[in-house]
Amino acid sequence: MASYRGVHRTPAGTNLSVLCVESTATVVGKIDQLILGSRSTPADVATELVALRLTALGVGGTAVLEKPDDPQMPTASCNLRGGTMTEPTYEADFLLEIDLNQRATFLWNANPGRELRTTAGATNGIGVRSIQSGGTPDIGITMGWSE
Repeated sequence: MASYRGVHRTPAGTNLSVLCVESTATVVGKIDQLILGSRSTPADVATELVALRLTALGVGGTAVLEKPDDPQMPTASCNLRGGTMTEPTYEADFLLEIDLNQRATFLWNANPGRELRTTAGATNGIGVRSIQSGGTPDIGITMGWSE
């Protein structure tokens, strides 16, 4: 099984996607690591982020280049999209909630077998979304997944 990493940052806000992994018709992505933080000038700004499954892809934004953990692995089948976009359609129930202070860095590693899994399908995936924030700090995410 191949594993990959992708990095993106975008300003926090209300209901704004920071980074999404988009599955394909036959491939399921399994997110096993998230690292979140901010490179903005230190301030006491709280941001609520959630990981949610999406049922319709966003439009626009930035295509994010993935890097395989093992350089011998093929290009990833799943796609990454980040930044300002027409928001994807998300399921209502979140998979993970992250309450982040701008001065903090957050690391989440899945226990084996407890990865966040996309649903196979060309319009499915998982996104990390800023639900609300006391400001607009740049939120950076490093996402690791396997497929």
